[in-house]
Amino acid sequence: MHLLFFVCVCLNFLTYIFTSPITYEDVRGTPYKVSYDNRAITINDVRTMLIAGAIHYPRSTPGMWPYIMKMAKNQGLNTVQTYVFWNIHEQRPGVLDFSGRANLSQFLQDAADAGLFVNLRIGPYVCAEWDYGGLPSWLNQVPNISFRSHNQAWEAAMRKFVMSIVEYVNPYLAKNGGPIILAQIENEYNGDDQAYVDWCGSLVTNELSSTDIPWIMCNGRAANSTIETCNSCNCLDDGWIDHHRHDYPDKPMLFTENEGWFQPWGQAVAIRTTSDVAYSVAEWFAGGGSYHAYYMWHGGNNYGNTAASGITTMYADDVLLHADGTPNEPKYTQLSRLQHLIADHAEVLLRNYSTRTPLPWWDGTKWSNGTQQFVYSYPPALHFVCNQADKTLGVLFHNQNISMTSQSVRIFDDNLNLLWDSANVSGIPSDNTEIFPVVIGPLDWQTWSEPVISNLPVVTSPNPIEQLKITNDETIYLWYRRNITLTQTQSHTIVQVETRRANALLFFLDGDYLGEFDNHDHDQGSLTATVALDLSTYKPNQQYTFEILSISLGLNNGVSENNFEHKGIVGNVWINDQLLANDEANLWEHQKGLVGEFLQIYTEQGSSRVEWNPQWTKGINKQITWFQARFNLDHLVREDLNANPVLLDARGLNRGHAFINGNDLGLYWLIQGICQDKAPCCCQQAQINCLEPTQRYYHIPSDWLMPKNNLITIFDDLGAPSPGSVGLVQRVIIA
Repeated sequence: MHLLFFVCVCLNFLTYIFTSPITYEDVRGTPYKVSYDNRAITINDVRTMLIAGAIHYPRSTPGMWPYIMKMAKNQGLNTVQTYVFWNIHEQRPGVLDFSGRANLSQFLQDAADAGLFVNLRIGPYVCAEWDYGGLPSWLNQVPNISFRSHNQAWEAAMRKFVMSIVEYVNPYLAKNGGPIILAQIENEYNGDDQAYVDWCGSLVTNELSSTDIPWIMCNGRAANSTIETCNSCNCLDDGWIDHHRHDYPDKPMLFTENEGWFQPWGQAVAIRTTSDVAYSVAEWFAGGGSYHAYYMWHGGNNYGNTAASGITTMYADDVLLHADGTPNEPKYTQLSRLQHLIADHAEVLLRNYSTRTPLPWWDGTKWSNGTQQFVYSYPPALHFVCNQADKTLGVLFHNQNISMTSQSVRIFDDNLNLLWDSANVSGIPSDNTEIFPVVIGPLDWQTWSEPVISNLPVVTSPNPIEQLKITNDETIYLWYRRNITLTQTQSHTIVQVETRRANALLFFLDGDYLGEFDNHDHDQGSLTATVALDLSTYKPNQQYTFEILSISLGLNNGVSENNFEHKGIVGNVWINDQLLANDEANLWEHQKGLVGEFLQIYTEQGSSRVEWNPQWTKGINKQITWFQARFNLDHLVREDLNANPVLLDARGLNRGHAFINGNDLGLYWLIQGICQDKAPCCCQQAQINCLEPTQRYYHIPSDWLMPKNNLITIFDDLGAPSPGSVGLVQRVIIA
C-alpha cells in the first residue's frame, strides 16, 4: 500500500510538472483555479510562464484597446498588467465612474477577447507618475487622515474603494472564467509601519480571500499572505533573485516592473538601449523567473490633467510600443523573438530551477575563473550564457570560445546552435516610420481672449487659500485677485510668492500681463517664487487689481504618511517689501477655473457661447488666449488610425492644452529639452534630441477623430508665437 501511494504521488507530480503551460484560451469562460508553488503561478495546478506588459487603460482609449491587445498578443505577451486609478473612478466622494477611458470592464473584456490573462494592481496608491499617485485630492480634506499608514481614516477609505473594485471586477475573476489571475494590494511600500503592512495582509486573508487568486506586494515590504515581487532594471544583477530564494523559498519569483521610465519636462528624451532591456529580460528567465512584466509595455498618454508633477503628456515613450501606438524598433521585434522562444520552451524551463555554472573567460593571456560569466542551464533544451562584465570578452563553454559583448546573454540549445543573442539586432529596421502632413496649409484659426475679470463665482479671504481647497483638482487653474495700492513703481519690482514645485504663476495688473514664474520639477514641496516685474508705467498711490493665475503642473505621485500635496499660493505674497495679507478692506478673491472651461468653448455646444475673432493674428504672442479651427482628414496615407496614428504637431505654440472634438489631449509645452552632462536617471543610458522640444507631437486617439469637420481648440497660457505653424500629421509604418 505504501508503494502504491508512492507511485501515485510520483505520477501526480510528473503530470503536474510536465503538462504544457496553460494559456487563457484554454480556460476562457470556465471557472479555473489559480495558485502558486515555489517555481511559478499555477493554472489548474499547472505551472505557467507569464510574460506580461503594463498597459494602463486611462492612458489610451476604448477605441484603441483592441488594437493594443492584439499587438501585445502578437509580440509574445500572454498577460496584461494594469493599475486601477482611484482618482479617475471616484473624482467626488462616493460617486464611482466607469465611463470612457475609465471603462475598466471593457478593458478587461478586450484583454479576454485577445486571449490575455490580467494582473490587476488595485493599490489603491499606484505611483505611476500619475496625478497624486492615483489618490483623489479630496482625501486631503478627510479629517485626521494620514495616507498609507495604520490610520483609521485612511484604512477605511482604502478598504471601501478596494472592495468596490473587487465587486466591480468579480465577473472577470478566474473563478468565474475571467482573465484576472493576480491582484496587488498597496504599491512599492517602503515605510516602517509594520502594523499597516499587517493590515494589508489581513485584508487579503479575510475580505479579499473570496477572489480566490494570489495577491502580491511589490518593491518593498510584503505581508505574509502576499508574494513579494521585484521592480528594477535588472532583478538578477542587483541581487534580488538570490535574496528572494533565500527569504521566500516557497514563493515564485515575479518581476512586476522592468522599468522603461518616464520623461520630465525640460529634459532631452532619455532612452534605454534595446540591448540593455534584452539582457535584463533574458537574465531574468535564466535565473528562474516565471513572471516578467515590462513597465511599461505601452506607456500611452497622460490625457487631460492626469500627469504627475513635471511629467510630459507622452508616458514612457521609449518602451516596446510607443506612446502613439507604433512599434518601437528594434526593441519590439528583438524582445518578441525572446518571448516566443521562452514560451516555446516554458515546459522545460518550469520543471525546476536552472543550474548555474561559472565559465572561464579569456583575460588576454590566459583563461581565468569567471566571477561575472555564467551559464544557466535547463537541460536538455536551453543554455543561457551570460556575461555580466562591462566589457567584451571570450568565454569557454563546451570547449567553444564564445565571444560575448558587454552585459549580454546568448541562448544556445544542447547542440550549441545559437537561438538568440541579446546584443544582435541586425536585420531589424530601427527607423520604420515616417511622418506625413494630413492637413495641407495653415489652419483657418479664430481667436478669443480669456478675460482676466469675469462674473464667475469667487471665494474671498483675507489671505490666499491653497489651490486644491478651492478646485479639488477638477481644474488646474485658479485665479487669485486682490486690490493693491502701489507704494513704488519701479522697472525692477520684486514680487515674491510662497508656492509649490510643479506650479506656474502668471502675473497681471488691471488685466495687463506682467510676467510669469514656473517650476516644472518632478517633485513636491514648498518654494518661494521670485520674479522681477516692470511696474514703471504705473502710478504710485493709485489702486489697481493685482491678478495671479496659478497653473498646477501636476500633483506629485510620491505619496507617503503625513504627506499632503498642495498647489497655488500656500503662504504669503510680497511686492517689494509690501505684504499682501490680513487686510479686511482688500480681500483676496479666488476664481476656480477659466471662463472658457466653464462655458466649454472647446465643444460643439460651447463654441458658440463666445464671440470668436476671425483675425486670429491678433492673438499671436498674447497670453491666456484661445484659438479654434476646423479640419478634415482628406489626406490620410493609411486608414487604420490605431496602427498609423494622427498627431498634433504643436510647433508654433508655447504652453497650454489642446482639445480635439471636446477631448483634452493633455498639456502641451514646447519647452527645450536639455541634455545632462551625466547619464540620465535609473535604467536609461543616453539622451536624444538635445535642445529640441521635450515633446513636439501629441497623440490623437482614433476614436476622438471624424473624417470631416473636426473641431480643434487651443488654450495657450504663455502666448503662441506662430499658430499658423501648427499642423496635423500621420505617423505611418513604412517597413
